[in-house]
Amino acid sequence: MKSSDKARPVSLKVPGAAALLLLPLLMMMFASLPVRSSGAQQSSPYTEARWMRKLQARQTRAASTNDATSSSFTVGTNVDVSNEPGPQSEVFIAVDTQNPSVLAGGSNEIFRNPQRTNFSTNGGASWVGADQPLVDEQGTAWSFASDPGVAIDTRGTIFFSQLLIASVDDNFKGDAMIVNSTTDGGATFSPGRVLKKDLNAGPAGRFEDKPFITCDTNLASPFRDNVYVAWDTVEGFGNGKVQVARSTDHGVTFSTQRIDDANSGSGTNEIGADPAVGPNGEVYVAWLDVLNSRLQIDRSFDGGVTFGADSTISPMIIRFDTGIPSIKVRRALVYPSIDVDRSSGPHRGRLYCAWTDQADQTQAFVDAAETDIFFAFSDDGGLHWSLPVRVADDVVGADQFYQWLAVDPTDGSVNISWYDTRNDAAKRKTDIYFARSTDGGLSFSGNERVTTASTDESCPVCEDCIAQSGFNACVRFCRRNCDAEVFNQYGDYTGIASFGGVSHPIWTDRRTGERLNEEVFTASVKAKKR
Repeated sequence: MKSSDKARPVSLKVPGAAALLLLPLLMMMFASLPVRSSGAQQSSPYTEARWMRKLQARQTRAASTNDATSSSFTVGTNVDVSNEPGPQSEVFIAVDTQNPSVLAGGSNEIFRNPQRTNFSTNGGASWVGADQPLVDEQGTAWSFASDPGVAIDTRGTIFFSQLLIASVDDNFKGDAMIVNSTTDGGATFSPGRVLKKDLNAGPAGRFEDKPFITCDTNLASPFRDNVYVAWDTVEGFGNGKVQVARSTDHGVTFSTQRIDDANSGSGTNEIGADPAVGPNGEVYVAWLDVLNSRLQIDRSFDGGVTFGADSTISPMIIRFDTGIPSIKVRRALVYPSIDVDRSSGPHRGRLYCAWTDQADQTQAFVDAAETDIFFAFSDDGGLHWSLPVRVADDVVGADQFYQWLAVDPTDGSVNISWYDTRNDAAKRKTDIYFARSTDGGLSFSGNERVTTASTDESCPVCEDCIAQSGFNACVRFCRRNCDAEVFNQYGDYTGIASFGGVSHPIWTDRRTGERLNEEVFTASVKAKKR
């Protein structure tokens, strides 16, 4: 698509009563559209776990202030959260809603075995780190960890979800979904609570992926402090399921169930299941349906005991991933990010979703075609959705990917951050950008650059080798000739946490250009008072 064509759809900014009349009509029109399916053959069917690249990396292993401010925001210091040797990637963050100066983050350690956790007690100005245990509550010792998730309940307990992998001679044997918690900033952790465990998964072709975690932090909710974890299980292409684990005793025990529909025998293959909680304890889980090229959602109104029928958020053009220049080797995964307005404002209970897809929505899938961040909302629990709008405001044909969304429970604002290549004509270098909506998602602020320096995780010589000889033939060549940790690059996602008018995006950063030194960075983004 030509850069001049990358305009947003017809503006949804309509005043007062007209908006009340128009929006339901638009939502009904969108709900009646047929689900679009990409007919193009895509190069990465979901038959291998995304965390497998960390295993492949093991197999071949031989602060500045942003002075730029917009009319709406003040961006604080870019803070190195991890500040340690070696690469980290795939990051997440949470804020304590009862003590918002407390933040917690998690990241993958690529060459080290445990999952890394980080803690701040001063609003993100400084951080300390700790490793999570690699032993579960049953005494099983695991080889390494991946896929961090973070949540904090109203008692200040910090929960970390993680995927633990067992390998023998760096070959996949089995895995487990685990939740640890800490009440002392990582000085000690609870035993690793087992949500699901399979020591024979590898030989049987099974694997788990992408555990995301959330807590019910609504003080008046009947399900206050319930803990929810969502993830996907794959047992071969066309044979997957979305699972949710629920704890009602502060993470001591969990019960697990499948929540996705079986699609009437047509098969399932899902990834990126993201849970969120509404103002009255409603539980929503959204995910990417790879097999049917769509974003799906389900909901529970009894604290996660039962779930209903799936509904569609949006059809997708990118079925699973795409090889855009900035993350061409690992490829950019697409997935939904959801949250709910828990404020006392006019949009209380509104459900929001952001996702990455091909920018040109009129064409079938083209690998490495321009990508964009899309956004929609629902006022009926996800049964019907508004027309998607673009969040990025660039006009240079840049790629945007790995978005995350957080709704500030104090004011109902919708906050989104993502990787963006608009400052590099070659679309290899990325920055973190941020946008905010204060009118229930009808419009967004101008995009704000958060990073003070760009990151380049690409490796052209490796990309050329793979194009000519295939991935497996180039693994050792790429390891020797790439400064970036090219098999993991940015990982699969970023995070953002928002509270009290302050947002905290978190991201993978290699601004120094130093070989294999991807760090975890964050910054505070504050809305200016008017």
